[in-house]
Amino acid sequence: MYTKCDENACPVAITLSLLANKWSIRILYTLFMAQGHVMRFNEMRRALETITQRELSRQLKEFESAGIVIRTVHPVVPPMVEYTLTGLGRSLHEPIESLALWAEKNGELVKRNRLEKIQS
Repeated sequence: MYTKCDENACPVAITLSLLANKWSIRILYTLFMAQGHVMRFNEMRRALETITQRELSRQLKEFESAGIVIRTVHPVVPPMVEYTLTGLGRSLHEPIESLALWAEKNGELVKRNRLEKIQS
């Protein structure tokens, strides 16, 4: 049930501010699909194709501070950085999968509705 609350204290607002942007769901989905839910930074960047290095780094730092991913730096040259979903991060799989199923079912209708709105 939705209740109004302070934007900085409301769990729903805090969670949406973390996830409701262009890249968050795509990044998480990429990690869900990775073997062992672990991926190197550059591997993730290549998988996401159009994301900038700066944006990927920013999003991953946000996820790390929220406890969604763990960042591991391996002491090798060149440095190797891996990101792993935490238990909290893995718990997002079901809601994101549900959202993906909804999008597959309704995406064309949403697209058509938006196009009609633009043309009117």
